[in-house]
Amino acid sequence: MIYSDEKSGGRAFSLIAILLVIFGILAVLVATGGRHGSAAARVWVPQAEQQGMGQ
Repeated sequence: MIYSDEKSGGRAFSLIAILLVIFGILAVLVATGGRHGSAAARVWVPQAEQQGMGQ
């Protein structure tokens, strides 16, 4: 019941599935890469008021 040779169909399917996932991730990165502007990385931080600082 132990087979010494591996089935090539299972290996080919795994390789194709991995390549499809890699290409899908690359496609998403390329598609969303052009939309990111400098405003996406900005964080609003409130400034401390000059009045009422205890002086």
